[in-house]
Amino acid sequence: MTKKLLLLTLLSMIGIRVIACDVCGCSLSGLYFGFVPVQNTHFVGVKYNMASFDAFIDNDDYYFEDEYSEDTYQRFELVGRFSLGSRIQIRYMVPYLNNVMDGSHQHVRSHGVGDPVALVYYNLLNPTNTGDETIMQSLSIGGGLKFPLGDYDKTDQEEIINRNFQLGSGSLDYLVSTNYTLRYQKMGVNAEGSYKINSANKHGYRFGNQANISANLFYYVEGDKYSLVPFVGAYYEKAGYHSNNEIREGNTGGSSWLGTIGIQFFTGAFTFNAQYQMPVKQQFNTDEFATIEGGDRLSLAVYLSFSSGK
Repeated sequence: MTKKLLLLTLLSMIGIRVIACDVCGCSLSGLYFGFVPVQNTHFVGVKYNMASFDAFIDNDDYYFEDEYSEDTYQRFELVGRFSLGSRIQIRYMVPYLNNVMDGSHQHVRSHGVGDPVALVYYNLLNPTNTGDETIMQSLSIGGGLKFPLGDYDKTDQEEIINRNFQLGSGSLDYLVSTNYTLRYQKMGVNAEGSYKINSANKHGYRFGNQANISANLFYYVEGDKYSLVPFVGAYYEKAGYHSNNEIREGNTGGSSWLGTIGIQFFTGAFTFNAQYQMPVKQQFNTDEFATIEGGDRLSLAVYLSFSSGK
């Protein structure tokens, strides 16, 4: 497979990020691979994600102090792909989380293994199908599960901390995704959409369903022993209200637009990725007393690919 096919592996696996939040914390649950190695190879990699959220409650009362929370979410992921021929791929992600809540009423650190994810993808259109190397396309659809492994009932001061600050949701959730890439010579575009259907855990708590859409323009630079791919685009995410025993939770859910800029570097069997996202517009489902703002996001990753032997 030629270097030119590398770009058609823009398999941006579901950028699901939980944005529902309240004054005690927001959440970062990314599931995003970025540009990854060629279609018919296996790969394994590690990825780092970081995001921050600030929340404030104006109690407007002589009896209660105002509340604030400055929260940082870090996510370390073991990610990989196993190819079953040219059409079917199994992808997985196992996260380790380090969340820090620095607030007026709580100072909490939560760290440990989160909820793993496994998906099966089917390539409807492979890069080799066009017969023209100046125009290349790829199209894949997938579905999978998020498994309830992470701790979801961590307490502080004998009370369960904010659900978004937990390491897991305690629920088995369902994922669907589609990804399309079109490249003409050295330029191209990638578009992706995904949806996550959440179920309730044993305590009756259910996170709102989540959807996201992303689009990126990229340019391909090829050297003798490397390939360089800068990209720029936009990312949109939306989450519904949470519910507790079928009662809607306030100050949860919302939507956000972010601008994306990044670069990919391919050399030999290694792929390096760096991506930075900046909020453009945010609309969280807050009441008249609460204010929530999401900060910038950073993602770094390295992948090692190896042949499937086919």
